Amino acid sequence: MPAKRKITEPNDERFCPWCETKYHARPDQAGSLCSDCRGELLEQPKEFLVDMLGHVAGVNVISMASLALSSPDTLDTLGLWNAPEREGFVRHPITMKQFARKRQRVH
Repeated sequence: MPAKRKITEPNDERFCPWCETKYHARPDQAGSLCSDCRGELLEQPKEFLVDMLGHVAGVNVISMASLALSSPDTLDTLGLWNAPEREGFVRHPITMKQFARKRQRVH
């Protein structure tokens, strides 16, 4: 007698970066926020969202600078240096704007 195969539904468990909880995404759900956080953020005024974006970008810049000092090989691996070292040219992490442009060219 052949073994029975267990049919399972796909496990689309995700981590919400806003509330830091795990949740199960609905099949029609795009993005990385849970539905509660998404709804809550959509109710906020634009000024709040712009301020939050600025805060997150600032933390990102500080993190990238720290990573460049402590583990520059990681930035090489991720492609986050602005250019290879050349005479008279100082390597530094690329900006998120530069990174976004670089990603657009790849895709």
